[in-house]
Amino acid sequence: MEEKNSPCSPNRHAKLLLIDGHALAYRAFHALPADMKTSQGEPTNAVYGFTSMLLNVLRDENPTHIAVTFDKGRTFRHEMYDEYKAHRAKMPDEMRIQMERVRQVLEALGIPIFEQEGYEADDLLGTLARQAEEQGVDVLIVTGDADLLQLVDDHTRVLTSRQRFSDTVVYDRAGVQQRYDGLAPHQLADLRGLIGDTSDNIPGVRGVGKKTATTLLKEYGSLEGIYAHLDKVAKRFRTRLEAEREQAFLSRQLAVIVRDVPITLDLDACRVRSVDPDAVRNLFRELEFRSLLEKLERLERLEGAGETSTASAARPTTSARAGVPHQLQLFGGGETELLASVGPMETAADYQVVADEDALRAVASRMARATALTLDTETTSTDPMQAELVGIALTDAPGHGYYVPVAAPSGDPCLSLEVVRRTLAPLLSDEQLPKYGHNIKYDLVVLTRFGMPVTGLAFDTMVAEWLLNPASKNLGLKNLAWSRLNQEMTPITDLIGRGKRQTTMDHVPVVQVAPYACADVDMTHRLVAVLEPELKERALWPLFQDLEMPLIPALAAMEMNGVQLDVDFLAQMSQELQGRLDTLTVRIQEMVGYPFNVNSTQQLSDALFKTLGLPTQGLRRTKSGHFSTAADVLARLRGKHPVIDLILEQRELAKLKSTYVDALPKMINPHTGRLHTSYHLTGTVTGRISSSSPNLQNIPIRTELGRRVRRAFVAAPGCQLIGADYSQIELRVMAHISEDEGLIGAFARDEDI
Repeated sequence: MEEKNSPCSPNRHAKLLLIDGHALAYRAFHALPADMKTSQGEPTNAVYGFTSMLLNVLRDENPTHIAVTFDKGRTFRHEMYDEYKAHRAKMPDEMRIQMERVRQVLEALGIPIFEQEGYEADDLLGTLARQAEEQGVDVLIVTGDADLLQLVDDHTRVLTSRQRFSDTVVYDRAGVQQRYDGLAPHQLADLRGLIGDTSDNIPGVRGVGKKTATTLLKEYGSLEGIYAHLDKVAKRFRTRLEAEREQAFLSRQLAVIVRDVPITLDLDACRVRSVDPDAVRNLFRELEFRSLLEKLERLERLEGAGETSTASAARPTTSARAGVPHQLQLFGGGETELLASVGPMETAADYQVVADEDALRAVASRMARATALTLDTETTSTDPMQAELVGIALTDAPGHGYYVPVAAPSGDPCLSLEVVRRTLAPLLSDEQLPKYGHNIKYDLVVLTRFGMPVTGLAFDTMVAEWLLNPASKNLGLKNLAWSRLNQEMTPITDLIGRGKRQTTMDHVPVVQVAPYACADVDMTHRLVAVLEPELKERALWPLFQDLEMPLIPALAAMEMNGVQLDVDFLAQMSQELQGRLDTLTVRIQEMVGYPFNVNSTQQLSDALFKTLGLPTQGLRRTKSGHFSTAADVLARLRGKHPVIDLILEQRELAKLKSTYVDALPKMINPHTGRLHTSYHLTGTVTGRISSSSPNLQNIPIRTELGRRVRRAFVAAPGCQLIGADYSQIELRVMAHISEDEGLIGAFARDEDI
């Protein structure tokens, strides 16, 4: 008989990926934020997490075969024990409606589904794994259910997530034994027979805990072995075991995964094969999963590239991704087939590099006659006050784009900043020429810094989309082009890379930057034609035109002006806080009775709960097994010991010192000597302006120390700082809608509700 995976076995290089459909979707649903929804309000956290995990495993494991199993109604276990899973909550509605989407994803990716009346997905996984092993195929099971670890053997492994959904671990025999203190996979059902399982409502033996059950199984091997040596078991456990013998064996039977379900594994049907790329693309676009489509395409192998010229006024294609037909190998490696030719950009584009002065004047002359000009800058940083200008992209019509490089790798075509400024500054400052852009405030700040102020701002596509969908988290240009125009754009990481190897745009060849930059202005220009009618249809045009757009240059001016910090004041405050922190640390250590690192959560946990013996009932544990010392936990312990108040004070002071007192001076712009925050029109659902880098709105105001930090912000002689805020806008909206006399009266009397 031929051995499994022997050199002669036809399947010796095969690997079957088995997905526990319901378990993985449930895990994703509860692990990812409930507010993950499309711009139309459809919940997507379960289907997004499921799909993301699937693509990650495909990337990491490169299987040759794949299948998914699902539960299907009541099973034989319910007939054996009526209370089986009786306490399990009904599937939430927001989860239920996503399961059809999960199936659509699997269908689009060509992944077969197994389900069988009377059996759970676990049983199908066990059966398929057994049949795969018999055909010489190795198996990896992906699940969120630890019960499947009983299937682990020499040819089957199990991948599951830990506390965080994205943190996964693969279990082999050794991994299972390490997790279960020496128990082998086949003993896990016996363990359930003794200790039960509250999630499945399996009773087990009352009074027998995991530690005792593990000790008994390590000594006697199985339930049968334990009951054969019952006279050797400690009396207090023996009595329980004797009384609940039938319940123990029933519990094990409920926990055992059946491996003879009447289904057949057809390896050829489960082979990873070619799929319809348009079906995948359209479904991901409908679900607004652009990042997952990028992840999918990173699994695919690009074949073919366009030829472009670096000469002045050359006409490169939009990008290798957008316009050049290519073939994509879905999961990479091995025996997978190739997808059909794909070209996401449906319309040929005329994109030009403008790298001599005559060509630039011609482009400027054309733009001056346009009905509207769309612009975008390429720079070296996301901070507009620190960024160096690399190039400017312009367009006046869909399908066209002109890229003007002002910084590039040595030998690439380029124009001097002075020439570009002299030629384009009059055009950009023409208030009668409407200007379009996406997040145009950034470009306004950059161009103003380089002597080319922009006036006549008429349309910001990011602000427009936010007004139409204020809860949307996908306001980036790439997302809008994909969801609104059915166009897939090249991500910037394709040009500058990621992580430690990431470079800046001035080091990328012009022939690559040009199509990227031109596509940005092209897509922005097209989006205006889509978004403007919708704003007018929904009566949002006056708000957009009269309030939001005029705010952009005002916020840009505020960002560029920045604010002055009294650095000496903060330095003195830092010294004072450090002195207080040192005193608190000593007092905390004295109360505990020995020196330790107060900032170490593990050492603090040991000090509070082991040394001082503070109550732990109802407290959660960390991944390391220690009781949590998070702020909410410490707040619950107030009054239990005087050290708690000292720890809370120590943490408050340490956070204030590190986040503001010490950090703010380091953020001062070296060129201006001032602090420049970024103000965001689109940062909130209500319309309230937010700030970042740094977030000035987060500086505490209710404590004296917080107010002292705010005193470090100073105005120049003869000037004053003014704080402005909406006056309880949400409550005013509520008063208007409800017509509540009490609320309306309070506002009429200018009272603080």
